[in-house]
Amino acid sequence: MQCLTYAGSTHAGWRALARLCLALAATAALTVSSAVFTISAIAHDYAAGAVHIDHPWARPTLTARTPAAVYFDIRNRGDADDRLVAASAARAAHVELHASLKDAGTGAVRMRPAKEGVLARAGRTLSMETGGYHVMLIGLDAPLKAGDAFPMTLTFEKAGDIDVTVKVEDREPQGAGHRHGH
Repeated sequence: MQCLTYAGSTHAGWRALARLCLALAATAALTVSSAVFTISAIAHDYAAGAVHIDHPWARPTLTARTPAAVYFDIRNRGDADDRLVAASAARAAHVELHASLKDAGTGAVRMRPAKEGVLARAGRTLSMETGGYHVMLIGLDAPLKAGDAFPMTLTFEKAGDIDVTVKVEDREPQGAGHRHGH
């Protein structure tokens, strides 16, 4: 058997090195692919037209009779304002848009239906969060458990319907003005 040498190495040695390089490249590609999948699984977002919905989530509930709130960011990347006017989810008998408002006289924070919807200003991000706007799920078909996910549809005046998946996460609520890192 004839062996080629180059600078003291055999042709077989170069092949082994090439196989090692290919294996490392394949491993790196799988790692990057896995990281991209993990990031998109964590920071799930949805879009219709200029409106983008970032990371819809809800906290677990103790019972089906306990109402649940859904939180997310609305990013309006367009040149015109839009308005979230409705939401629906098969998991709940009623779905309402709500706002938490401070009573000027008493200082108490009260939750009220947002009957005119939720304004998504052009070129801005609105956080649907504790102490502000949120989607309320009333009359759940079963308690929400950490790790669950369920579909919900958000309806905008201009962008139309945006189907999202709400993830149930056991985490602390965001306070008014708090920004999460998405």
